Amino acid sequence: MMRAMRARVLVAVALAGCAHSNNDSPVDAAPDMPTVDPCGGLPCTAVYVAPSGDDVAPGTRFAPAKTIAGGIAKAAASNTGAVFVQAGSYAEAVVMKPGVTIYGGFDASWTRSDAAVTEITAASPVVTFDAITVATGLDHITVKSADATVAGASSIAVLVTGSTMIALDKVTLVAGAGAPGVDGVTGGDGASGSAGRDGGKGVEHSSSFGCDNNPLPLGGGRGGSICGHLGGVGGAPGVGHGGGANGGASADGTPGGAGGAEQKPGAVGAPGGTGDNGMHGMPGAEAGVFAGAIYMPSNGGNATPGGDGNGGGGGGGGGGGSNLCDSSGSSGGGGGGGGCGGLAGTGGTGGGGSFGLVAIDSQVVTKASTITAGAGGAGGRGGAGGVGGRGAAGGAGGPYGGPDDQDDAGNGAAGGPGGDAGNGGSGGGGGGGPSAAIVCVGTATITIPQTTLTGGTGGAAGASPGMSGATGLSTRTIGCSLF
Repeated sequence: MMRAMRARVLVAVALAGCAHSNNDSPVDAAPDMPTVDPCGGLPCTAVYVAPSGDDVAPGTRFAPAKTIAGGIAKAAASNTGAVFVQAGSYAEAVVMKPGVTIYGGFDASWTRSDAAVTEITAASPVVTFDAITVATGLDHITVKSADATVAGASSIAVLVTGSTMIALDKVTLVAGAGAPGVDGVTGGDGASGSAGRDGGKGVEHSSSFGCDNNPLPLGGGRGGSICGHLGGVGGAPGVGHGGGANGGASADGTPGGAGGAEQKPGAVGAPGGTGDNGMHGMPGAEAGVFAGAIYMPSNGGNATPGGDGNGGGGGGGGGGGSNLCDSSGSSGGGGGGGGCGGLAGTGGTGGGGSFGLVAIDSQVVTKASTITAGAGGAGGRGGAGGVGGRGAAGGAGGPYGGPDDQDDAGNGAAGGPGGDAGNGGSGGGGGGGPSAAIVCVGTATITIPQTTLTGGTGGAAGASPGMSGATGLSTRTIGCSLF
């Protein structure tokens, strides 16, 4: 009887204990009973991936998938939060799915150890997290991005955009090298002007009996210029008591020389003005900017062309003579054509960057990890400016026509020389690509407990005959507030 009563009391006490427990949590264990994690700190359910697997397989331990992308797809479809990946090198770009974490470091028997390295290699970016707002990450994974090959392109190991709750635990990120920029184009040389024509000799030009009435000499023709800076025409001569005509102005207004008074020579045409040298392009900086998820290298600027030279003025015609028979002076020479400016060199483009982790408007935690950047790409060389064309000589004043013709009339003067053109400016050298372990853009924040960050070598500066670019930045982080 006493044994039955004791049993009923123990049942009542047990039921009372269940009634007072929380249905969402287990009943407290006895103080001396340790809690055992049945899966060793890993999720108990996962999709399995191995180099020997097949993506048509179900992704179980004994029938694993072959690719990480295939494992992620199976995990997302089955609401499984983990993908276990055996050691080996997986040459594939990986796009993460919300709520799926990749766990590496498993050997062939699915035992986890630091000696079992799971590596993902691909072109940039190797692993992408985009618009993920639930816990998602990488665990015991090595990510290596290949060297960039397109001019000015960057190499990024992991890219995170618009995401939160991203965890990188015991990962190794190694960025490849950025690609070099493109050299600028050398500007062409400017064309030189052509020379003015010589003036004509003086003649006897009279209607009096016994005198010759020869045609008057024309002024020397103007020098040519393919960029429009023609010289002035030489001045016509005077006859008898008349003075010679002024030389013509050049196409751009350079004045001609004055005509000579009776029996006096004309004046030489004014020389054309010289052109200014072009301005050099601005150099590229040590780092460019991100436009969204795309790194924009720091390019060198284009230069400006050299200024054209002006044409020379025509020489003034000589004054007439009136001794016995009227005679003309000789005519003035034409002005020389101006040279055309040297063309501008174009700037070299900037080198691409090398970035281990790029986070844009995201929150990321990297724990017990190593992030290493590679070398930035070299900046492109700035193109040299072209040499300015030379101004041409003015034509000579007409020669003396002799005592039986020109007699006492004056000689025409030479045309002025055309002006030399300026040299084109040289393009700026492109900036070397930056190298940074982590880059933060926008509202990104990074937490790095027990994580080592190493910047690589900044890209070489693009040289230029004008202004060379800057050597690329080498740093642990760009734009980050680390916690």
